[in-house]
Amino acid sequence: MATVILKGRNREVSISSDDPTRIIGERCNALGYKAVKRAAEEGRLDEVARRARQQVQAGADAVNVNMVGTSIPEENLLPRAVERIAVAVDVPLSIDFGSLAALEAALKVAPGRALINSTNGEIRKLDPVLELAAKYRAAAIALACDENGIPPDAAARVRIVERILKRAETFGLGAADLLADTVCLGVGTDPSAGPVTFEACRRISGELGLNVVLGASNAAYGLPLRKYLNASYLALAIGSGMNVALTDPTLPELRWAILGADACIGRDEFCANFIRQFRLEEKAQAAKEVTANA
Repeated sequence: MATVILKGRNREVSISSDDPTRIIGERCNALGYKAVKRAAEEGRLDEVARRARQQVQAGADAVNVNMVGTSIPEENLLPRAVERIAVAVDVPLSIDFGSLAALEAALKVAPGRALINSTNGEIRKLDPVLELAAKYRAAAIALACDENGIPPDAAARVRIVERILKRAETFGLGAADLLADTVCLGVGTDPSAGPVTFEACRRISGELGLNVVLGASNAAYGLPLRKYLNASYLALAIGSGMNVALTDPTLPELRWAILGADACIGRDEFCANFIRQFRLEEKAQAAKEVTANA
């Protein structure tokens, strides 16, 4: 499997089959979080940056930034948010976008090597993003869908990602510049949603040698006890070859599902990361109790 390197202000993150499952924090998202949208529209980007810090403190290896859907032009707001978050955290940034102009404005100010989230197999959308990835030396997420939508079978999703990879090569990009997203869909409305995505994970990682990312929060859409179902989904996806999770690391259920899955499949040798995180949280809890009793 290829190794993808992302860089933030002061931190470099390696993504490969030899590394632990990496976490991209999802909470700086104006489209998905009303509190972020409100803060961005009111000019309180410090609040958005605070959420970025929280995620990094909880174990995020990168932070996703999405300013789609606000009343402020994205081309103006997205680069401002990227700049503010880049000052607050030193990890790489994943840049979600609605317009190409906003994406390029954000890439211009993003430190290190950012991740573009995302492009798909539709050529009229694919080529401009690959061009920007090459221009700014960014990595990109290849989403397994095209002008016909999201295929219902794993083989078709693999073919789309393979097509994106081949197209990327014409821009001087390769497996070290791409993550594949096999598309997480709600399991409550389609019994095949999980199995198809997991099979695509196995095939893309095994046959194409690409690292695989999933935004697992969609799995429990419309269902109760979402964080528990999403935790199960994450563990199964990791067992199927996914090694980058776009999720909320501030939720202990999700964080420990990832650490536990890594330990169970041998991605965390001698459970070193699992034990380290336990000791860190045990120490933090003890410090809270001392403060409370002072």
